[in-house]
Order: sequence, then structure tokens, then C-alpha cells
Amino acid sequence: MSERYIGRQPIINKNAKIAAYDLLYREKSHKGNIGSTVSVISNLLLSMDTVLGKHIGFIRVNADLLHENVIDILLQEKVVYALFADSEIDDKLVERMLFLKSEGYRFALNDAIYTEETAQRYALIFPSLSYLKIDVTQSDIALVGRSIPMLRELGIEVIGARIETHDMYELCRSMGFDYFEGFFISKPNIIKNATFSPEHEGVFRLWNLLQKDSEMSELIEAFQSNHAISLKLLRFINSAAFSLRNPVSSLGQVLTLMGRDPLSRWIMLMMFSETGSGADKRVPLLLMVVYRTELMSALIKVINPKATKSEISTAYFTGMLSLIHLLFHMPHEEVLAKLNVAAEIEKGVLEGKGFYGEMLELVRSIEMCDIDAIEAQLYGWGLKYELIEPIINEVMEKVNSFEKAMES
Repeated sequence: MSERYIGRQPIINKNAKIAAYDLLYREKSHKGNIGSTVSVISNLLLSMDTVLGKHIGFIRVNADLLHENVIDILLQEKVVYALFADSEIDDKLVERMLFLKSEGYRFALNDAIYTEETAQRYALIFPSLSYLKIDVTQSDIALVGRSIPMLRELGIEVIGARIETHDMYELCRSMGFDYFEGFFISKPNIIKNATFSPEHEGVFRLWNLLQKDSEMSELIEAFQSNHAISLKLLRFINSAAFSLRNPVSSLGQVLTLMGRDPLSRWIMLMMFSETGSGADKRVPLLLMVVYRTELMSALIKVINPKATKSEISTAYFTGMLSLIHLLFHMPHEEVLAKLNVAAEIEKGVLEGKGFYGEMLELVRSIEMCDIDAIEAQLYGWGLKYELIEPIINEVMEKVNSFEKAMES
């Protein structure tokens, strides 16, 4: 029985909203190209709703698969089959892809290195493609920009893949790329002289008071002095999510009902999801936060079945604070300096050390579908991947539900 490892990387559109997921899928029994076998794809399609939610997914395939009769039974509606760019393009493949496109299948060329020389070879299958994924680290970007009008006429949308910096993202965006994928999404865009807004300063103060176990009267006074947050909190607890018989009207009731730890989580999550200018662009980041915090909270219960509520909470905040610098476009150290963060969280977030740092490294490896790193980390805890696979699927479903709830 082979072990399956699945990950997904967001592909965002020009408005910085998630448009699709690039699926990373590996089986230990298949050491060749990722996602290039019938069995791999068949297994993946069984969990498609869990993995993709409302989005479409890009699955990597090799040319051999496209010639297999079994492809006729594979899913069409939510899947784009991404052909490896180093596949041999011959008349037989061109004919087959044109036929499959006429049957409703969608294709992409995966991580193509686009140059004068390769463009001529790729042109043979352009009539079959819906997407062209460009490896921006090795391609002639200027040539891609000049080719975009021609590609649009053919009905091909261009995806910039392996984008590692915000400068490259802005360049590709200015040239007319349609979609973007890469490390830049989870890398801070450091802004010189960036400062915290008064509202953020207020949130930091409230969070720190909660962490210090301040007296209830001090907490109530602090919340009452921050009218915007207090109103959001009252609306939140009176929402359908709580199904209360009678509306809550005082902050004292709210603090008693929610408790300090859940309230701390809500305050920090609210910062990631707050409305206003640029709020839409925070959706991928917010979903990353939900995924990472849920996975950290679930994994600690497997790694340490006797984990206390306090330890689970520490795991949660380690996951959340590992991403907070992306919200403020500031160095991680500067943001954490504003918060009353436990030493073990700070060490885990900034250095990847200690128990929570090791957990965070495992979560990052899962996000990247790095098999070797996952297995090495699990081995250190005496765990098998089969124990955490259902947890990963469950967390993906939670993220999908959260995204859906945001739009309702």
C-alpha cells in the first residue's frame, strides 16, 4: 500500500484572489514525475472536493497518460491537466490533445521555460491549451510580454510560476500576466518606515492584556475605550455562529462567554481579515493563517495526546504569529516586539527551534509537500504519515468552509 502526500499552492488572479490550486501530489510507490501516473490521478480525484473546494485544480501529467484510454473517464469540470514542459511534442501528441480538447478537457503547459527557441516548439500545442504556465526564473520575460496578445487570441491565459519576489510579481502583472503563483505570496514585502496604525496599536494592547491575565475590570475598560473593536465583537458574538437565545449587550458578558483564549484568537484573526482598503488582497493570507493554525492545533494532539489546553493554544499562536509579519510588511522581529509573546513561541517562529519550532517546520513541509522533510520530522516523533493524512484533509475542508463563509 503506497502512502500519498498531497499539498496545494494557490494561484491568484490580478485582484489577488485565489483562482485555482496547483496540486502537489506524490505517492511513495511512484518515484517518477509527480502526478504522472493513472493511479496517482485516480486517487487524487477521489478527494477532489476536499482538496479544491470551489476552485479548479492543476494536475501535472506526462504525455504517456494522454494516450491512455483511461483518461476518457477522468474528471473534466474542475481539473486542468498540466503537461510537463519537457514532454516530447510530436504529431501524435498534437492530434491527441486537440481531440481531448474537443471532448471538453482543459490543458496547460506546466512551468514552461519560454525562449525564442522553445516558443517555436510549444507553438505546436498552443491550439490545445487553455493556460501557459511560465517559469519566470528561466524564461525571457520580455518575450513573454510581447507574446501575450498572440496567446490571448488563441484563448490562452498566462500564469507566472515560481515567482519569488514582489518585484517579479509587479513586473509580470504590468506585462499582462493573468495569474500568479510562487513563494512571493508567503514572503513579506518589506516597506521602509512602515508603521502600525492607531487601530492596530489598540489591538496589540488588548491582546497583551489578555495574555497577562489582567483583571476583568481592566479588560472591560480597555475594550470600551476601543469602540470599533467593541462593536465588531458584539456583532460577532450575536451572530448566527453562537445561536444565543438572548442577545448579549455588555462587554462583560462577552468576555465571560468567550473566555480569554478564544477572545485572543478572535482579536488576532480579526486583524488579518479586517475590512477596508485592500481587504480582498488579504484573502490568500487569511486562508494561510486558518490552514496553519488549524493544522498546528490538530497535530499537537497527535504528537502529544496529553497536550493541555495551554499547549494547544501555544501551538495555535505559533502558527498564527509565524505569518503576522506578512500583514504589516515589516520584519518579523519588529512585529513580535509589540506583542507579549511567550519565549517558546518567539523562538519557534523566529528560529524554528524548540518543540513548537519543530512543529512549525513540519507544517511548512506539509504545505510544500516535501516528502523527505515530512518523513524525517515524523520519524523524530515516532509517527507514521498515515496518522496525519486524515488531519490534513480535515483541515483543508475547514479552510474551504471558512472561505465559503467569508463570501456569504
